[in-house]
Amino acid sequence: MDDNRDIAYAIFGFGFGVWSFFLGFGSLRRKRIIENIPTSTVRSLAMGLVELNGKAKKTKPLKSALTKTDCVYYRYTVERYQSSGKSGHWVTVAQGDSNDCVFSLDDGTGNVTVLPCGAEFIMPPDYEFSTGLGRSLPGNLINFLDSNSINYKSFIGNHRMRFKEWRICPDELVYVLGTAKKINDPVNAHKKRLMRRIEELKASPGRMKEVDLNKDGRISAQEWDTAVANIEQGILEEELKSHQADELMDVVVTRGDTEEIFIISDHGQKELVNKLSWQAFLGVFGGAALALVTLWYLLFRFGIF
Repeated sequence: MDDNRDIAYAIFGFGFGVWSFFLGFGSLRRKRIIENIPTSTVRSLAMGLVELNGKAKKTKPLKSALTKTDCVYYRYTVERYQSSGKSGHWVTVAQGDSNDCVFSLDDGTGNVTVLPCGAEFIMPPDYEFSTGLGRSLPGNLINFLDSNSINYKSFIGNHRMRFKEWRICPDELVYVLGTAKKINDPVNAHKKRLMRRIEELKASPGRMKEVDLNKDGRISAQEWDTAVANIEQGILEEELKSHQADELMDVVVTRGDTEEIFIISDHGQKELVNKLSWQAFLGVFGGAALALVTLWYLLFRFGIF
């Protein structure tokens, strides 16, 4: 078995190199999109792929899972060390996020809703804790583990555990690259509003009497058409007055149906581009080099080369 262990390592290295190569190209693609797309303002937001910078604002109270910190978004992982003979590995025993909780982004020109579900978050952990010599579990983590029925006790004390939490706090500057789209159809909304007003008119005898313009005791088709036209005109005037204030009420920035790139980060654009540049360089060139070296070794080991 020992004689073939190098072959197993080489096969693993080749697979990892190929995986890193394609991952690097993914980082390169995201970097180019970020560089080429202009930063939008909320006021001039167009539907489709958009890049925004602004302050995160909460739309409802939310506290992070591990530290109970006020936030607009959180994600966490809990890992436990699993021993296996002389070795061991870390196993994820709990993870979660607030992907379904929307937050608002304010760039000074307006506010727009962000739905983080499906986003790639590029940001370092805000909280990390690992148990070990002289490091016992704090109360907040014990409460979390107990409330989620996660076993952390062993025969000789506590298991080795490590915790990570990522979060975006209110008023924190965030970068968002995602797809802006309407969540309501304005045409259907207009039709529903018109139908509701007509039903309200029919339900009011006093208002129906006003529709009978010639006071002959019955409403002609022409009189009814005039009444409906007046209702629609009133709705149009209301929509026009409230258009600027409410034009983004039915818009959300989220993951697109065709363009799947969706990034949320607490890095600025420049810092994000630099980070993705390094990821692309290491992935493409490092992955290719590792794949070629391990492939050469495998061919040599099997006597093909």
